[in-house]
Amino acid sequence: MIFAIKFRSGVILFIVSIVIAMLAIGSLSLLVLLTTEYEATLFRGDEIQAGQLVQSGIEFIGQTLHSSESASMTEMEMSDSFYFSQQTTAEPSHFQQWYDNPALFCGVEVVPERVGRLSRGVGRFSVFSPRIEQDQLKGIRFGLVNESTRLHLGAVLEWETETPGQGLQALLKLPGITPTIAEAILDWIDANKTPRSSGAELDYYEQTGVAYRPRNAIPATLEELLLVRDVTRPLLFGTDEKFLYGTNINDLRQPQTTTYSQNDLLFQPHNEIEEINETTSTESPTTDSTFFFDDWAETNHGNGTRLPWCFLLTTHSAEKLVDPIGNAKIFLNDPNLEFLNEQLNLHLDNESCQFIMAWRKNNGLIPDPVDLLDAVVQEKENSQEWKSPFSLDNSVGEEKFLTLLDRTSVSSEIVIAGRINVNEAPRIVLEMVPELNSQTVTQILNHRNKTNEKKQNKYRHLVWLLAEKIVDKETMKKLSKRLTTGGDVYRAQVIGFFDGQGTMSRVEVVIDDTVKPPRPIFIKDLTNSL
Repeated sequence: MIFAIKFRSGVILFIVSIVIAMLAIGSLSLLVLLTTEYEATLFRGDEIQAGQLVQSGIEFIGQTLHSSESASMTEMEMSDSFYFSQQTTAEPSHFQQWYDNPALFCGVEVVPERVGRLSRGVGRFSVFSPRIEQDQLKGIRFGLVNESTRLHLGAVLEWETETPGQGLQALLKLPGITPTIAEAILDWIDANKTPRSSGAELDYYEQTGVAYRPRNAIPATLEELLLVRDVTRPLLFGTDEKFLYGTNINDLRQPQTTTYSQNDLLFQPHNEIEEINETTSTESPTTDSTFFFDDWAETNHGNGTRLPWCFLLTTHSAEKLVDPIGNAKIFLNDPNLEFLNEQLNLHLDNESCQFIMAWRKNNGLIPDPVDLLDAVVQEKENSQEWKSPFSLDNSVGEEKFLTLLDRTSVSSEIVIAGRINVNEAPRIVLEMVPELNSQTVTQILNHRNKTNEKKQNKYRHLVWLLAEKIVDKETMKKLSKRLTTGGDVYRAQVIGFFDGQGTMSRVEVVIDDTVKPPRPIFIKDLTNSL
C-alpha cells in the first residue's frame, strides 16, 4: 500500500516536472518569437524610414529644379553661366551645380540623430549618377543626368520615317549591336506590322510562344527593350548587377574629391583629354569601367566605348521652349501680326522688330531663325529694302540674334521631345545624328571645350555651330530639329540611409521639369540590388 502511494506520488511529480519543463520551453519559445517579431518590426520600420528618406531626396530634386527655375533674371544676373550648363567658371551656374555637387547632393541630413537605445544615427539621402569620361564609366558623381544627353527612341523612329535607313544607321552606332537586333528594335517601335528583312514582328513572337507582342510604338521605359528579340541584359545594362556604376556602396555616403571635375573634362580640347586623365586618375580600382562590355571593347565599330545602352538611349528627354525667366517664347509665325508686333516690341530693339515684321508682311512665315541672318527683305508695295540686323560676322549683330533666340521661336509648341544636347552629349551619341560624322563631332568637341568669357555667350544656343563654321547654314537648319543646348528632364539614383546602421533604400528616378511643379515620371526600386 505504501509502495503504491509512493509510486503514484513519483508519477505525479514526474508529470508535474514535465509540465513545468514544457511550460518553460514554451515560454522561452514565445520569448524568442516575440524578440524576433520585435527585431523584424524594428527592421521593417528602418526600411520604411529609409524609403521615406529616398522620397525626401526625390522631393528635394524637384524643389531644387523648381526653385532655380522660379529665380528671377536679376538673381541669375543673366550671366553666360545661366545658359551654359557645363562651363568652367569660378561661379558655377545652377545647371552646373546639378551636375556634380557633393555639397548639395551627398549625405543630405533629413532626420537628426535620436539619443537612446533605438538610435539609428542621422537619417540622410544622397543623389548620384554615373560619371562618364571619354565614353567610359569612371564611377559616380553627386548630381543629375540631363536626359537630353541621350538619344530618344522617338527621334530614331522620326529619322527612320523621314529617310529610310537613317534610324537604322543611328542604332548601329550602339556598342555590341548587330543589324538584326537594330531592325528588330525598329520593328518593335514602328507602327506597321510588316517585318524588316532581318527584323521581328508579331509572327516571330507568336512562334516563340512568349506572352507578349510588339508594342509598335515608343516604349514606356527603356527596360522594355529586353523584350525585343536578341536584346540581352548585358547589352542594355552591362554586367553591373547592382547598378552602382562600379563604385563601393560606402562611396555614396562620403563626397568624392578629384582634381578635375567632369565639367572640366568635358570642356577640354579633345586631344588634351587623355593627358588630363593620366594626371588625375585618383579613382579607386573599383571605379574602372572594365566590368562593362569586356567582350565588346574592340568591336564597337571603331569607337572603343564600353558603355551599355542605358547610358546612351532614353525614352524621356524633353525641353521647354521658354525665355530666360521661364515665360513662353514669342511665336514668330503668329498669324496675328498686330499682336506679334506688340510682343516683339516688349523684348527686342526697334530695328529687330521692324525687320521681322517686314519679313512677315512680305515673305510670309519664317521657316527657321537662321534664315534671318544677313537677309534682305524687299517691300512689295515699293522699292524699300530692309537689311537684317542679325549677323554672326559682328558682335552687335550676333548679340541681337542671340537675344532673338532667347525670346522667340518659330514653333508654337511649349515642349519639344527628343532633341540632343550638343554641349553635353558624349561623342557616341553625337555621332548617331545623321548630319554629324566623326570628323564634325571631333570639331564640336574641340570647339565646345575652348570656351572663354567672350565666346561662352554664343554657346547658349545651337547657332554656335554655324558661328564657328563647323556646319553651313542649310545643315544648321536641319540640326535645329535634332539638337539643342537645353533639356528639362533629369535622371538620378537616390539612396536613403542612417549613419548608425546598414538599412538602406535606393531608387532610380526620372523627374520631368517641363511641368510645374516638377514631377517623377519613372521610379525603379533598386533596394534589393544592394
